[in-house]
Amino acid sequence: MLRVLLPIPLILLLSPALGHADDAALAACGAAKVHAMARACSDLLSAEARLLATGNAEGKVRRLAKVRGRIVETWAKAEAQAPDSRCATFTASPDGAVDFVDSVVSEILSSVPVASCGAKLGRRLRRHCRNAVELEVDELLAPAGAADERTKVIGRIRTLLSRRWPVKGCGTGPDANEVTRALFRLAGAAAGQGTTRGIRELADQVGLSIGVAIEPGEVATDPDYQSALVRESNSLTAENVMKWGPTQPGPTQFSFAGADQIMALADAERMRVRGHTLVWGALQLPSYVQNASTAAELRGYMSDHIAGVIGQYAGRIAQWDVVNEPLRSTVDPATPDGLDDNIFTQLIGPGYIAEALHLARAADPTAGLFVNENGIAVPGPRQDRFYQLIVDLLAAGAPLDGVGLQAHVGLTPLSAYPTRDVVETSVRRFADLGLDVEITELDATVLFRPPDLALAFAIQGQDYRAYADGCFAVPRCTGITTWGLSDQYTWLRTFFGFDDYPLPFDDFWNRKPAYFGMRGSLLGRLLADS
Repeated sequence: MLRVLLPIPLILLLSPALGHADDAALAACGAAKVHAMARACSDLLSAEARLLATGNAEGKVRRLAKVRGRIVETWAKAEAQAPDSRCATFTASPDGAVDFVDSVVSEILSSVPVASCGAKLGRRLRRHCRNAVELEVDELLAPAGAADERTKVIGRIRTLLSRRWPVKGCGTGPDANEVTRALFRLAGAAAGQGTTRGIRELADQVGLSIGVAIEPGEVATDPDYQSALVRESNSLTAENVMKWGPTQPGPTQFSFAGADQIMALADAERMRVRGHTLVWGALQLPSYVQNASTAAELRGYMSDHIAGVIGQYAGRIAQWDVVNEPLRSTVDPATPDGLDDNIFTQLIGPGYIAEALHLARAADPTAGLFVNENGIAVPGPRQDRFYQLIVDLLAAGAPLDGVGLQAHVGLTPLSAYPTRDVVETSVRRFADLGLDVEITELDATVLFRPPDLALAFAIQGQDYRAYADGCFAVPRCTGITTWGLSDQYTWLRTFFGFDDYPLPFDDFWNRKPAYFGMRGSLLGRLLADS
């Protein structure tokens, strides 16, 4: 299924269904880049396979340079024929594209225990990766028939790999299903560097939610923010304006101005909304709640708040983080039971979590009810404590639909950057309880990365890919929300006061490797679902 890519003007003549000429030219430019990445995927697999077989590192360097040269040339030609700058801004840089895919190739082949088997796997996957990446060309140029072609090609790939892997002498290596999943991750990563399709289009296509936590005032005053938000996400979370303090500053005083702005944007752009958050014993909790003196008084406040806020938007908000961060903070002294020592545990006790869930279910039976926590994507005592909390809530009959795994990568826990396998294992642990799972607050600090920002961003791209791949490997992981979209608006700057660059777009709305890592993961999921 290898294609001879037509020059852009001829593609325009043969593709009247694409509509506006500029959009057709953009698609053609992306198709040229994807076509080049298909060959690059094959060549990089060959180079890594030869390295594993011979140990000749110099040969790998020479092959990598040739691949890089071809990508640079293709990018320049494609962009020269494009009518505007979008093809350049919607795709990765040539060097970034090659380095990203090469890192995925190395990760997959080096995971095979025996080097000679890794070399055999690389040779087996060359043609399949090329064919799988080429499917994105169909999505760009001939979307009407792309789904049927994708199903046919992916079915053939599955059949061939099941017959020809594992090979003799590699019985201890991955089985055919594992190899197939790895191939789709790799092909998605390669296509994700060159395609010009947005994340929202891909998320809608595979039925996943990719969201952004926003401050509505920032979006309203920044046209670049509005444009990127609508193109790249299909879900919104209120970063602050739906918390207790902003929505109910006094016992009988409700204020929904900020929340209404988010709802209006979501309605206008057909976006899902996650409500964040109803009960949190830490920040933005009004003084009248903090100063409650009896359990009855606090229960009254909690009941009124949940009924008032959920009731305001009943039937319109898809999910609520009913309780946020019930565990003790990772930087505070431990408590005997591991729960946060806040006003709710002090007056009501641990049962406040189940009570809040029951109140939320009564206020809106249609909303998905979540408990949201940080530092639990990494296995260890903290994850174990949260897991037991969730098990106890379910055993007690609490109406819990899902868990939110915050992912302030590198911050909670400090300097922790989980691999894809770690994320998948953690997500699957909670999904196996019959719950939906969402990555709710994804960003990745570069404070503990190399001082060279270009290198730090490249590594950050792998962090985002790890979380996206780990989530998308589990059917009940239904969405990812980044905690902001552009570095200029990150909470890490406003809250902590230090410079950081944790998000998919930089300060000037340029896409970073983090963006391309997530887009590639969505394309990998699209292939796996075919």
